[in-house]
Amino acid sequence: MQPILKKQYIIIVLPAISLFLAFGLARQLNFIRPGQFVISSVLHSVLFVLSAITAIAGPLFLRTLFAHSMREKTQVPAKEFLSFQKKILWISLITPYFAFAAVLCDFPRFYATAIVLMALYAVYYYFPSQKRIDFDRKIFRVK
Repeated sequence: MQPILKKQYIIIVLPAISLFLAFGLARQLNFIRPGQFVISSVLHSVLFVLSAITAIAGPLFLRTLFAHSMREKTQVPAKEFLSFQKKILWISLITPYFAFAAVLCDFPRFYATAIVLMALYAVYYYFPSQKRIDFDRKIFRVK
């Protein structure tokens, strides 16, 4: 199960990391100037809230729904558990893309920093380590 989730994790995170590296290189070579991409200030708040939803609230909500749907079962099928873990990865790992947008569009420092911190949290916390998977398998009684 861990190799499947790690592969999924890498497939989702690698493009975001590549975007950050390409952007940093483009800035260093002066292909992109600060302030070149400007968006409405309303979108700063919207992206901040969306980042909080995808990094924190969304995965927590999915976890609660999964626990609620499996509460009557004595054992949870591994296939359903894997599907649940994949959904959490998809939801949480949208946040690094929001962080890229915040950095690209030169958001005010508060919003950019908060969004980047939420992205780092999502990338770190939802990494499918064997320890975390074993802990979740134990909690959800996966066979």
